Amino acid sequence: MEIKNVTKLFNDKVIFKDFSVSIPENKITFIMGESGSGKTTLLKMICGLDKQFEGEILLSSNKLSCVFQEPRLFPTLTAKENIELVEKGGDLSSEDVLKLVELDRDSHLYPNELSGGMKMRLSIARALYYNGDIFVLDEPFSALDEELKDRILNNIFDALKDKTVIIVSHNPDEAQKYADNLIKL
Repeated sequence: MEIKNVTKLFNDKVIFKDFSVSIPENKITFIMGESGSGKTTLLKMICGLDKQFEGEILLSSNKLSCVFQEPRLFPTLTAKENIELVEKGGDLSSEDVLKLVELDRDSHLYPNELSGGMKMRLSIARALYYNGDIFVLDEPFSALDEELKDRILNNIFDALKDKTVIIVSHNPDEAQKYADNLIKL
């Protein structure tokens, strides 16, 4: 993936000026930086949700699995139904991805019955079920307690091997442990 000469303004504030970076295929790239440095904006541009910029973003595939800072779940669907709402893109069943994020016993619950961390895990499970070629994750683990995070991160990253993964994080320990590539903004 190539980001070439991107310039992005937000209300006359320069977010990026002639910004270029290569993101390696089939590797885990962490994007880190201070609040307001443009991390989430960059992800939105990669996902095609923000097209108001100059320059180019060249993707190897248009099949993206995205997890945003806030879970985007349908309140009238159960956890399992929220996963199966998207097209299945790989070998993992909805039960498999729920187990990966330790929600297999909660598949019958509705979003209003889930904690914030459970909602984020459900969003991650849905992205795994869709199985995009590129995974774009915006602070996906920030709502998880440390003990739970330690248990499920290896499962998640194992499921993402051989994928291009881009993660925004404020956690240098996660980046040190899992990143193949680091971009500091």
